[in-house]
Amino acid sequence: MHPGKPVSIRDVAKRAGVSVTTVSHALSGKRPVAKETVERIRALVPELGYVPYFAARTLQSGRSFMIGVVVPDLSNPFFGAVATGVEDLAHSREYGVTLFTSRSDPRREKRFFNMLRSGTIDGLVYNAGDAPWDDMLATIATQFPVVAVDEEITGIDCPVVTSDHREGGRLAAEHLRELGHRQVAVVTGPPGLTSSTLRAAGFTEIFHDAVVREGDYTEAAGAAFGRELAVERPEVTGVFAANDLMAFGVIAELDRAGRSVPSDVSVVGFDDLDFAHRITPPLTTVRQSPIDLGREAAALLLDRVIDQPDAGASRRRLAVELVVRSSTGAARPR
Repeated sequence: MHPGKPVSIRDVAKRAGVSVTTVSHALSGKRPVAKETVERIRALVPELGYVPYFAARTLQSGRSFMIGVVVPDLSNPFFGAVATGVEDLAHSREYGVTLFTSRSDPRREKRFFNMLRSGTIDGLVYNAGDAPWDDMLATIATQFPVVAVDEEITGIDCPVVTSDHREGGRLAAEHLRELGHRQVAVVTGPPGLTSSTLRAAGFTEIFHDAVVREGDYTEAAGAAFGRELAVERPEVTGVFAANDLMAFGVIAELDRAGRSVPSDVSVVGFDDLDFAHRITPPLTTVRQSPIDLGREAAALLLDRVIDQPDAGASRRRLAVELVVRSSTGAARPR
């Protein structure tokens, strides 16, 4: 290699001790190459500063080497972390990522689906934000590589990666029960979302008589429920909010009403967002990993795009765990 001369694919092949064709196949995924060889070649690419000619790759393979990820709203840090996980995995396999925010608007989503139809992207990781789903999604999922993440989508047959939502609700309930709470309440996510349904179901398996209210996974919904608890439900000593943002709203409103957390009311969330441990009091919550959700979903998608285009639907459910902090304590004496 000469100083100032761009690194070529031949330079990579020489350093790796393989043919130019092998390097091409390793980077494009067009033909099978031994895993150890692929790893050696991919490690050399950034080391040598080689920039693949993506236009040529596209012409040779018929793929764009781009995938899309749809999330409902980037103002919620959970969805940003899902997108980060998708990008991490895609980058490791020489793919780029286009990020879309749907805002649960079917008109916006149609634009993303049409990018699949046009070949602008090779596949789509789809994180639903609301129900019902646009009928176009069901059609797209039968024609192009689509993987659902975080939410199972009823009536749509595509691979899906979720956390164990039901187990998370059960863990929250068992924790409150072990602390002696008997009068409890739960604020759920939007109706129709499987995460909302399953988290509430896991909780009410333990507490059959729990007060149940619908929310929408926003801090405002948690605040509204907190005001109801403060004014109308003085008997409630334990609360499960189906995500951390709603838990933050519940705690803030209880504090404004003069009800102490956890002395008067214990609060459990779900997600373990980065700042859950920074609020006062630090939040007890069910931890899931949105970055791992994104990585797993992208891996499933690219397996289909590159290696197994006709692979059937599959399900992956990631484990959750309870993280106990200071927002929960023993039930107050009655």
